Amino acid sequence: MNTDLSLDNRPDLATERLSLRRPADCDVDAIVGVVGNWDVARRLARVPHPYGPADARFFLDHVVPAEWVWAVTLRGSDTLLGAIGLTPEENTDAAELGYWLSPAHWGGGITTEAARAVVVFGFERLGLPVITSGYFEDNPPSGRVLRKLGFVETGHVMRPCLAAGGEVPSIRMELVHPARG
Repeated sequence: MNTDLSLDNRPDLATERLSLRRPADCDVDAIVGVVGNWDVARRLARVPHPYGPADARFFLDHVVPAEWVWAVTLRGSDTLLGAIGLTPEENTDAAELGYWLSPAHWGGGITTEAARAVVVFGFERLGLPVITSGYFEDNPPSGRVLRKLGFVETGHVMRPCLAAGGEVPSIRMELVHPARG
Protein backbone atom coordinates (compact mmCIF):
# COMPACT_ATOMS: atom_id res chain seq x y z
CA MET A 1 0.00 0.00 0.00
CA ASN A 2 1.25 3.49 -0.83
CA THR A 3 2.20 5.13 2.47
CA ASP A 4 2.87 8.57 0.96
CA LEU A 5 -0.69 9.51 1.79
CA SER A 6 -1.69 10.13 5.38
CA LEU A 7 -5.12 9.43 6.82
CA ASP A 8 -4.80 12.78 8.58
CA ASN A 9 -4.37 14.49 5.22
CA ARG A 10 -6.76 12.41 3.14
CA PRO A 11 -7.71 14.29 0.01
CA ASP A 12 -11.24 15.35 -0.75
CA LEU A 13 -12.60 13.58 -3.81
CA ALA A 14 -15.03 14.98 -6.38
CA THR A 15 -17.27 13.50 -9.05
CA GLU A 16 -19.72 15.07 -11.45
CA ARG A 17 -22.42 15.40 -8.77
CA LEU A 18 -20.64 14.67 -5.50
CA SER A 19 -18.05 15.96 -3.08
CA LEU A 20 -16.42 13.46 -0.75
CA ARG A 21 -14.77 14.91 2.37
CA ARG A 22 -13.60 13.77 5.79
CA PRO A 23 -16.56 13.25 8.14
CA ALA A 24 -16.57 15.93 10.86
CA ASP A 25 -18.18 16.86 14.17
CA CYS A 26 -20.85 18.86 12.32
CA ASP A 27 -22.08 15.56 10.82
CA VAL A 28 -23.19 13.89 14.08
CA ASP A 29 -26.90 14.64 13.65
CA ALA A 30 -26.90 13.57 10.00
CA ILE A 31 -24.99 10.35 10.82
CA VAL A 32 -27.45 9.48 13.58
CA GLY A 33 -30.37 10.31 11.27
CA VAL A 34 -29.14 7.98 8.53
CA VAL A 35 -27.46 5.14 10.43
CA GLY A 36 -30.14 5.21 13.14
CA ASN A 37 -32.62 4.10 10.46
CA TRP A 38 -33.24 0.35 10.82
CA ASP A 39 -33.28 -0.12 7.03
CA VAL A 40 -29.69 1.21 6.93
CA ALA A 41 -28.35 -0.37 10.13
CA ARG A 42 -29.55 -3.89 9.25
CA ARG A 43 -27.48 -3.80 6.05
CA LEU A 44 -24.21 -2.97 7.84
CA ALA A 45 -21.84 -5.28 9.70
CA ARG A 46 -20.38 -2.95 12.33
CA VAL A 47 -23.35 -0.75 13.28
CA PRO A 48 -25.47 -1.28 16.41
CA HIS A 49 -29.18 -0.56 16.59
CA PRO A 50 -30.46 1.61 18.09
CA TYR A 51 -27.76 4.05 17.01
CA GLY A 52 -27.30 7.34 18.83
CA PRO A 53 -24.98 10.33 19.20
CA ALA A 54 -22.43 8.33 21.25
CA ASP A 55 -22.19 5.82 18.39
CA ALA A 56 -21.65 8.63 15.88
CA ARG A 57 -18.91 10.04 18.16
CA PHE A 58 -17.25 6.60 18.23
CA PHE A 59 -17.37 6.54 14.41
CA LEU A 60 -15.81 10.02 14.19
CA ASP A 61 -13.22 9.46 16.95
CA HIS A 62 -12.13 5.88 16.22
CA VAL A 63 -13.16 4.70 12.74
CA VAL A 64 -12.53 7.85 10.69
CA PRO A 65 -8.93 8.35 11.95
CA ALA A 66 -8.06 4.68 11.25
CA GLU A 67 -9.68 4.14 7.84
CA TRP A 68 -10.07 5.86 4.48
CA VAL A 69 -13.60 7.20 5.10
CA TRP A 70 -15.38 10.04 3.33
CA ALA A 71 -18.68 11.80 3.92
CA VAL A 72 -20.78 11.77 0.75
CA THR A 73 -22.31 15.16 -0.06
CA LEU A 74 -23.84 16.74 -3.13
CA ARG A 75 -21.60 19.31 -4.79
CA GLY A 76 -22.42 22.75 -3.43
CA SER A 77 -23.91 21.31 -0.23
CA ASP A 78 -22.13 20.24 2.93
CA THR A 79 -24.96 18.00 4.15
CA LEU A 80 -23.86 14.41 4.72
CA LEU A 81 -25.99 11.95 2.72
CA GLY A 82 -23.90 8.91 3.57
CA ALA A 83 -20.37 7.65 3.98
CA ILE A 84 -18.01 5.50 1.96
CA GLY A 85 -14.58 4.15 2.63
CA LEU A 86 -11.83 1.59 2.40
CA THR A 87 -10.97 -0.49 5.45
CA PRO A 88 -7.44 -1.96 5.28
CA GLU A 89 -7.51 -5.74 5.67
CA GLU A 90 -5.09 -7.28 8.17
CA ASN A 91 -2.00 -9.05 6.83
CA THR A 92 -2.72 -8.19 3.19
CA ASP A 93 -2.44 -5.35 0.69
CA ALA A 94 -6.21 -5.38 0.13
CA ALA A 95 -8.87 -3.07 1.54
CA GLU A 96 -12.61 -3.56 1.89
CA LEU A 97 -15.02 -1.09 0.29
CA GLY A 98 -17.98 -0.23 2.50
CA TYR A 99 -20.72 2.38 2.27
CA TRP A 100 -24.07 3.56 3.53
CA LEU A 101 -26.50 6.15 2.17
CA SER A 102 -29.68 7.84 3.33
CA PRO A 103 -32.72 5.93 2.03
CA ALA A 104 -34.03 9.25 0.66
CA HIS A 105 -31.24 9.00 -1.94
CA TRP A 106 -31.38 5.27 -2.76
CA GLY A 107 -31.75 4.40 -6.43
CA GLY A 108 -30.23 7.59 -7.83
CA GLY A 109 -26.75 6.29 -8.63
CA ILE A 110 -25.07 8.23 -5.81
CA THR A 111 -23.48 5.16 -4.21
CA THR A 112 -22.16 3.90 -7.55
CA GLU A 113 -20.71 7.33 -8.39
CA ALA A 114 -19.06 7.72 -4.98
CA ALA A 115 -17.77 4.14 -5.01
CA ARG A 116 -16.23 4.60 -8.45
CA ALA A 117 -14.22 7.57 -7.13
CA VAL A 118 -13.08 5.65 -4.05
CA VAL A 119 -12.10 2.58 -6.10
CA VAL A 120 -10.00 4.77 -8.41
CA PHE A 121 -8.40 6.36 -5.34
CA GLY A 122 -7.65 2.93 -3.89
CA PHE A 123 -6.03 1.64 -7.05
CA GLU A 124 -4.27 4.80 -8.29
CA ARG A 125 -3.33 6.61 -5.08
CA LEU A 126 -2.99 3.78 -2.56
CA GLY A 127 -1.66 1.23 -5.02
CA LEU A 128 -4.01 -1.52 -3.84
CA PRO A 129 -3.78 -4.69 -5.94
CA VAL A 130 -7.32 -5.75 -4.97
CA ILE A 131 -10.39 -4.24 -3.32
CA THR A 132 -12.88 -6.51 -1.61
CA SER A 133 -16.47 -5.86 -0.61
CA GLY A 134 -19.61 -7.74 0.17
CA TYR A 135 -23.28 -7.42 0.87
CA PHE A 136 -25.92 -9.22 2.86
CA GLU A 137 -27.98 -11.55 0.67
CA ASP A 138 -31.18 -9.64 1.48
CA ASN A 139 -29.66 -6.44 0.00
CA PRO A 140 -29.39 -7.11 -3.76
CA PRO A 141 -29.21 -3.38 -4.66
CA SER A 142 -25.79 -3.26 -3.00
CA GLY A 143 -24.71 -6.20 -5.12
CA ARG A 144 -25.83 -4.31 -8.24
CA VAL A 145 -23.67 -1.35 -7.22
CA LEU A 146 -20.64 -3.61 -6.88
CA ARG A 147 -21.27 -5.42 -10.17
CA LYS A 148 -21.56 -2.06 -12.02
CA LEU A 149 -18.05 -1.31 -10.76
CA GLY A 150 -16.73 -4.65 -12.02
CA PHE A 151 -16.65 -6.58 -8.73
CA VAL A 152 -17.08 -10.34 -9.09
CA GLU A 153 -18.51 -12.81 -6.61
CA THR A 154 -15.95 -14.87 -4.70
CA GLY A 155 -18.17 -16.78 -2.30
CA HIS A 156 -20.99 -16.99 0.21
CA VAL A 157 -20.18 -16.54 3.91
CA MET A 158 -21.89 -15.81 7.19
CA ARG A 159 -20.99 -12.33 8.39
CA PRO A 160 -21.67 -10.60 11.71
CA CYS A 161 -24.35 -7.91 11.81
CA LEU A 162 -24.42 -6.00 15.10
CA ALA A 163 -27.88 -4.54 14.42
CA ALA A 164 -29.34 -8.00 13.77
CA GLY A 165 -27.51 -9.47 16.75
CA GLY A 166 -25.88 -12.35 14.91
CA GLU A 167 -24.49 -13.61 11.65
CA VAL A 168 -26.33 -13.19 8.37
CA PRO A 169 -25.77 -14.71 4.91
CA SER A 170 -23.42 -12.52 2.88
CA ILE A 171 -21.92 -12.53 -0.59
CA ARG A 172 -18.19 -11.70 -0.87
CA MET A 173 -16.95 -9.78 -3.89
CA GLU A 174 -13.61 -8.55 -5.16
CA LEU A 175 -12.20 -6.25 -7.79
CA VAL A 176 -8.63 -6.79 -9.02
CA HIS A 177 -6.60 -3.77 -10.10
CA PRO A 178 -7.10 -3.49 -13.90
CA ALA A 179 -3.35 -3.60 -14.57
CA ARG A 180 -3.02 -6.81 -12.53
CA GLY A 181 -6.13 -8.66 -13.62
